[in-house]
Amino acid sequence: MTIKTRIVAIIALTVILTVGTTTAVVIEMQKRRIAAAGLKETGFLCSLIERATESTMSEGRTGDVQKIIEAVGGSREILKLRILSPDGRVLKSANRSEIGSKPPDLPPSVLADSGKTPAFTHGTVVDYFRRIPNRKACYSCHDSHEKTLGIIELSHDNSRNYGEFISLEQLLFFFCFAMVLIVPLTMSALFSRLVTRPLKSLVSALREVEGGNLNTSAALDGGGKELGELGKSFNKMIGQVNNLYKKNMIKERQLASMRVELEHKTKVEELNLRFESNIRDLEAANEAISALSHEVNSKNIELERAVDRLKKINELGQTLSSVVETEEVMKIIVQLTSDILNAERVSMHLKNTAGSEITVRHVKGRGVECLSGFLPDAEQYYSDLLNQNKPVFIPARVLGKSQDGPKTCGIAVPLEVKGHVVGAMILENDSDRPSFKKDELEILTTISNQAMVAIENAWLYESVKKNYFATIQSLVNALEASDRFTKGHSERVRILSMELGKQLGLEFRDLEQLEHAAILHDIGKIGIDNFVLQKQGKLTSREYGLVKTHPLIGDEILGPIENLEDVRKTIIQHHERYDGTGYPYGLKGDEITLKSRILSVVDTFDAMMTDRPYRKALDITLVTNELKANAGTQFDPLVVQAFMEILEAGGDRLLSDAGYNAMLSI
Repeated sequence: MTIKTRIVAIIALTVILTVGTTTAVVIEMQKRRIAAAGLKETGFLCSLIERATESTMSEGRTGDVQKIIEAVGGSREILKLRILSPDGRVLKSANRSEIGSKPPDLPPSVLADSGKTPAFTHGTVVDYFRRIPNRKACYSCHDSHEKTLGIIELSHDNSRNYGEFISLEQLLFFFCFAMVLIVPLTMSALFSRLVTRPLKSLVSALREVEGGNLNTSAALDGGGKELGELGKSFNKMIGQVNNLYKKNMIKERQLASMRVELEHKTKVEELNLRFESNIRDLEAANEAISALSHEVNSKNIELERAVDRLKKINELGQTLSSVVETEEVMKIIVQLTSDILNAERVSMHLKNTAGSEITVRHVKGRGVECLSGFLPDAEQYYSDLLNQNKPVFIPARVLGKSQDGPKTCGIAVPLEVKGHVVGAMILENDSDRPSFKKDELEILTTISNQAMVAIENAWLYESVKKNYFATIQSLVNALEASDRFTKGHSERVRILSMELGKQLGLEFRDLEQLEHAAILHDIGKIGIDNFVLQKQGKLTSREYGLVKTHPLIGDEILGPIENLEDVRKTIIQHHERYDGTGYPYGLKGDEITLKSRILSVVDTFDAMMTDRPYRKALDITLVTNELKANAGTQFDPLVVQAFMEILEAGGDRLLSDAGYNAMLSI
């Protein structure tokens, strides 16, 4: 195939593709416009039907809705017109025979309340669905909770819009066919005149150059400006080649005389090559030294990291030695372990001797959380830990996907007490982070050992505390047993005081002291005659003076017991008033400890909520109103406000747990 034929064929093909593509794009755009116009027309018609229906229904002419549907549906272009209920049943239709039925061809997406208006196009037919919303004007006949009263279904034939489009399509195809015939013929004639003839002259000149004639030239004047320039360049190039050939012959003679001089330089080059080889060897030695130095630096960094981890583990041990509450110990352990081993998630699961379970988890960026049960993704590995009692690496396929998306992998160690596995610690990292190594598993094992020492101490402390409180409770019960009016008073005050203390944000130590004080706040009444305490009439000034001494008597009773200084202080002040008119010292405001202000509110609340020798229990509404009325005088307003908040939040459940069942049922 000649170059002329190729070029003409390429240009013709380009024209055909360009015209054909343009035609196809124009036809497709026109089709879309016609389809969009048909869809818009159908939607407008559907909107008119909706307005007519709403107008008829608002005037109470419900029977005219069917007439409107039949009148509009009688048009030749309307293939289907009906009103459907929200569940797809036909309410009104241009075809009366299908009223009450459920169309089998109804798309499921129409009934889904997605907030969108579905429309489907089948060739020239548009199936349009429009929801009739439930407005305030319709509430008289329809439930106000219904979002949709019905769905208008309209099938509209837009074939009349395609007539002009078919004529345009035929015209464009005819134009494309004409271009296919005209362009190749025209290009062939022009190419022969402007390209083929001048190129033959150029080929003839090239053949003479190939034969060794460097004095030839090419005449390309008839080929236009471009081929004329090509002819001039060719002739100029042949002249330059001829000159270079002559110069080359002169240089050859000069080079022959220089070869002798270059032979002795060969030995010099060999010596240079050896020198370069020695230099490369030296560079390789330097690189080895540099790599060794980098490795030493890397080892130093690892050593520094290990020292830093040991410091943090030591700090962990020191921190745990001062904490005696199990859940608080677990929170500190998971948080510091995440920091020491740079883990995304750290979980700690424990089962104590009583059989109760607790799981605490730390997630970077979200903090510490307490879970209701063990992690379900790792439950299989927890079972293996119980059976094998040794640390393990956990692959990503076991832990599955984290809440943030990517798969995770981790390590786990068992938590052991006296030869029995009572829990596990699990570290997790996303798959895009470095995997855990053996030394990190060893560090986790060390941390778990320290953790179990702290947890054993916490369990021991809780056991001692439980026995201690049981002893104190027995003493208080013995005191209250002789007075049916105050029986259970200290236990109810303890429960409500702890809830109020937590609401006010007291620390663990302060809550523990408040709990002691709540149980023992009336221990001083053991030194007051029962006649005075159970007197049904009004107390004399002397009798009331005796009653006012019970905080001081309680302080004297508890004086020999070490570490109860704050408890004694709370007990002494629990009858002080916020305005300074209380007893025994007349303290006011912030001079009274917060724990004493809490105990004062709860003690008064329980006194009003229960029967006393001189009166019956008061209604809870009256009790809360009395507390609010005395806020700022007898009670700290902030404490009263916090107490009202826990009563509103806990309600009957809180009072029932505290032992007020009988009072609430009155």
